[in-house]
Amino acid sequence: MAACLASSAFAVSAERPLEGYARRVWHTEDGLPEETVQAFAQTPDHFLWIGTTGGLVRFDGAQFVVFNRENTPAIHENSIFALAAAYDGSLWIGTEGGGLVRYRRGVFRTWSAKEGLTNGYVRAVLEDAQHDMWVGTDDGLFRVRGDAVTRIDDGNGMPPISVHAIHEDRERTLWVGGYHFFSVRDGKAKEFLLPGGLSDNVKSILQTRDGTLWVGTVGGLQQMPPPSPGRTSAFTRVKAIHSTVRSLREGPDGTLWIGSIGDGMTRYHDGEFTAFTAPGTLPSNTVLSSFEDTERNIWVGTQAGLLRLSRTAVSTFSLPDAADPDFGTIYEDRDGALWLAGTHLYRFSGAGALIHSFPEPLAGVRVRNVFRDRSGVLWIGTEGHGVFRLVGGRPEPIPNTQPYIRAFAEDHDGSIWIGTDGDYFRWRPEGTTYYELHESVRALLVDRYGDLWVGKDRGLSRVHAGQRVENALTQRLGGEKVWAIHEDPEGGLWFGTRGGGLFRSKAGKLAVYTTARGLASNSIYQILEDRQGRLWMSGPNGISSVSRHDLELAGEDPSYRPAVKLYGTSDGLETTQMSGGVQPAGCITAKGEIWFPGSKGPVRIGADPGGPASPPFASIYRVVADGRDAATQGHVSLAPGDGKLEIHYGAIRLRSQERVRFRYRLEGFDPEWTETPGRRVASYTNIPPGHYSFRVLAFDMSSPRDTSEASLEIDWRPHYYQAHWFFVLCAAILAGAVWGVHKLRMRQAHERFAGVLEERSRLAREMHDTVIQGCTSASVLLEASLSVRNSTPEMRQELLENARDLVRSTIEESRRAVWNLREKPPAPGGIGAHLAEVARQIGSQAGIPITCESIGAPVVVDQEREHHLLLVVREALNNAVRHGHPRSIQVEVRSGRRVLSIAIVDDGCGFDPAALGDGTSGHYGLVGMRERIEYLDGSLEVKSSPGHGTRIAITVPVKSAPPKARARENVEHSG
Repeated sequence: MAACLASSAFAVSAERPLEGYARRVWHTEDGLPEETVQAFAQTPDHFLWIGTTGGLVRFDGAQFVVFNRENTPAIHENSIFALAAAYDGSLWIGTEGGGLVRYRRGVFRTWSAKEGLTNGYVRAVLEDAQHDMWVGTDDGLFRVRGDAVTRIDDGNGMPPISVHAIHEDRERTLWVGGYHFFSVRDGKAKEFLLPGGLSDNVKSILQTRDGTLWVGTVGGLQQMPPPSPGRTSAFTRVKAIHSTVRSLREGPDGTLWIGSIGDGMTRYHDGEFTAFTAPGTLPSNTVLSSFEDTERNIWVGTQAGLLRLSRTAVSTFSLPDAADPDFGTIYEDRDGALWLAGTHLYRFSGAGALIHSFPEPLAGVRVRNVFRDRSGVLWIGTEGHGVFRLVGGRPEPIPNTQPYIRAFAEDHDGSIWIGTDGDYFRWRPEGTTYYELHESVRALLVDRYGDLWVGKDRGLSRVHAGQRVENALTQRLGGEKVWAIHEDPEGGLWFGTRGGGLFRSKAGKLAVYTTARGLASNSIYQILEDRQGRLWMSGPNGISSVSRHDLELAGEDPSYRPAVKLYGTSDGLETTQMSGGVQPAGCITAKGEIWFPGSKGPVRIGADPGGPASPPFASIYRVVADGRDAATQGHVSLAPGDGKLEIHYGAIRLRSQERVRFRYRLEGFDPEWTETPGRRVASYTNIPPGHYSFRVLAFDMSSPRDTSEASLEIDWRPHYYQAHWFFVLCAAILAGAVWGVHKLRMRQAHERFAGVLEERSRLAREMHDTVIQGCTSASVLLEASLSVRNSTPEMRQELLENARDLVRSTIEESRRAVWNLREKPPAPGGIGAHLAEVARQIGSQAGIPITCESIGAPVVVDQEREHHLLLVVREALNNAVRHGHPRSIQVEVRSGRRVLSIAIVDDGCGFDPAALGDGTSGHYGLVGMRERIEYLDGSLEVKSSPGHGTRIAITVPVKSAPPKARARENVEHSG
């Protein structure tokens, strides 16, 4: 092929429609930052990357995301000249003046002069078989291995060069082109001189699968066939190409796509060059780059926009002298020719579409539809002139008919049913029968049983044996606009409505299909069925096909999704708006081609070339939690917030996203899946803190069970008052508080009880030390007065007066013991003087000498302490007098800075302290004394033995009030 091409002057054939490809163009108004597109690459995550003069663009088939110097600090210049996707998923970006940039895992990094790249104008980037990156600049060829940059030219037989193109062939030879053209292998460079000399500088290099090396230059295209025995390979000029070849691309079928400056795109296939230029195919004749993605779309970058060419079975034909019609019909005649009714009536055959004119009286009349009956008569429906029969080549009008004709149908007996804008009637040679006046008819069908079904703008009618009959089906469709009727080979009846979806009646059962159950549209203009049992339906948003068997399964199981394929603008439709309301609004030809009338011309669907083998790749683009952006991958931990979550998702499908559908669910919050065809944002409010998993499934309508999934694990941290530990802590605090209150109440109860016991003990002590002691003494004096009856009256009188004084004193002490005398200040004189007075009184009464000696400075103590000490000392003296029978008693009071010591010593008979100390003997004096001293935080020591007298030593603090006294006060106050 190459030799033949080189030896002959091939002319490029004139441009004709690029059949088999759907065309889609994007401009700045569609999202491109600038019109000039210079480079393409596709990374393993399936995103398409586009280099423009206005920045780097990422495209998923639906939306453009732009990276430039305004939003990406690593990009210092917006003009992106070269792109290359590496095996590790990174993208290498060559800029015009901003050096080399790498994008990997969301991070941009720049290589410039500091890293060893001596020139910032990067014209070519290539990854070789060893995964080294080769970088061509305006001044030098560089290799990037790891993070190290090495200059390759300016040595090893290669002069300093300006590099515009790099390519590695199948033998791993590196071809480098610019103002020089070199091959580099095993570190050795070899220069090639192309026809045209050094002025023919290289812009693009490609080796095709047959081994031919193609080189695009400023002056055209060069090619060198692979070496063969007995023949020397050399570069020769391809004479068919004369302009600068900026891009070269080979398709999977061996087609060579040649992009040039000024001459558009040229396709070379099977030895033939075909040019495609602007404005018919390209947005501009300056082609700067081309690329074929994994879905077999061809991308063309031009100076005036981005072009995508996608393989398709759909073709839209332009009709001569045709305006955009508001209706149209297509009908296949017996000879295979098509009648196309629109602005004019066209007859379409392999030679093309020609305007057809009937003789008078139809000359110049606008035709709506045609129909040929079994006898061969052609029926013609017009707009405003009624219906005609073509008999013997001359149109014959049918009298007394409504002027606007919409549909034809032939009965089993050969009679013709005709639907109009105002009625429908049955024509037979012997006469015409009219039905349902003032009804606008949209479709007619005679079923296998001979019943006529009439689709109207106000419901459905059935005519059986010449009579209109009503049943459950006609009643159910009474409120629908029935525009299409079809009977399948199994006798099922299908009704397409304008807005109400698709209805199927079979064996007395009715099923309804809408977009909610997977249908492409709820408005159906025509229903056709091909030999494979697929139903084809047209509507306002394109053409769809679905297996009838799939629909029947969906009719029995509401959860079953039928596989629906939608054909739209990306499949070659000039517009998705099909024509309907006048029949036939579509047909299937004897060759199996599907035809539908569209507002831009008739549409033909041939053999399907097949679409992408994999489902669209679901992706999560953005996560916004309470107005803050969060990560979109891995395990995301969100700060405490108000529970407002917004997740932007999408799918990567570069061919077209018209058929892409989504289902998403936030596990842990959503009870079931949500399906949406349009909006690609999942919004949530009032989400409580916790762990969630967001899952989004993407699928094509034509394969709903073949899905891809993107997911995101989300941990929404709670506010501290929402955390589990906080509730546990609160519960623990509450339990502790309850327990504390309980313990406090119990302690208070115990203290009150102890206080009551203490008060009882105190009263017992006071009664013992005051009332009982006083009464005992008074009793002794009274007995003494009785025993001295024979004595002088003066002695008796003295004893009685002493008894009286003692009773009065006892009463006063009892009152003091009851009221405790807390409000009165201590009596003057100090504790020593008061003890001396007590000693004097008791000694006087008992007739026993009692001495009281104070050592140290006089000490004044609080009244309660003094009261207790006086009672203890008096109890000790009384006990000594009554039980010890001493000859004398000594009381010694020692006053210190902190301690007051009192010693009571007698020379009486003594006793055994162990026998009296616990009160079991019935005597509580010593027990009361100990309790009082312990109450004062002091100590009491008793030393005695029978026959040796008794010594009682008391030690109490003199400064602060006793703790036990304070506790007692608190208990009394709280009570």
